[in-house]
Amino acid sequence: MRKQLWSCAAAIILLPAGLCHGMDEASHPYAEPAPGYLRQFAQDGRKVFVLERYDADGKLVARTVETAGDVVIDSPVERTIAGQRIKLRGLDACPTPDVVYNRVQTWTCVDAARDYAEAIYNKRASVILCKTMLLSSRADQPVPASCFLLAGGDGEPLRTINDDDSMVFLGLAGIGRLPDGRSRRPDLGESQRLSHAMGFQNAN
Repeated sequence: MRKQLWSCAAAIILLPAGLCHGMDEASHPYAEPAPGYLRQFAQDGRKVFVLERYDADGKLVARTVETAGDVVIDSPVERTIAGQRIKLRGLDACPTPDVVYNRVQTWTCVDAARDYAEAIYNKRASVILCKTMLLSSRADQPVPASCFLLAGGDGEPLRTINDDDSMVFLGLAGIGRLPDGRSRRPDLGESQRLSHAMGFQNAN
């Protein structure tokens, strides 16, 4: 699998703040990027995986770009992308064993998550961007990240798919808790409330 490191002009992953055109648009941790930001990484005929790393001050310090083959959906909250194991940050898999999927069908949570994620990653996405902190995991552990996909083209408007938000909204992932009981993902609280209101986890 071909791998390249992206920068303004050369293969380098350590990026001084503000160096590259377009960096500021999404260069803060976990912000959802606009389709135009993702589009700058697109390559004709190739699916591209971008991994951005931020320091404790929220500055983008490293970015890698590589060609991605098929993404492996290891669980509702884990993916293997171009050999890199990713875990959607702050999320737990399958709050309930079964979910309502495709509006009326009862599926196991695991099967529904695989069906949905394989479709968006392997059939629709042209660019996959995952954001993480610079030193956020051990080498033998998945990288905790938020992931966003560029979908569309061929007559369909380009749009950003927020994988974290989708998994929570569809009832395929729950929001984890800190030891003191606080939410690990307060930004997804509204999606979780909507999921509950629509009954996606009430398959029985």
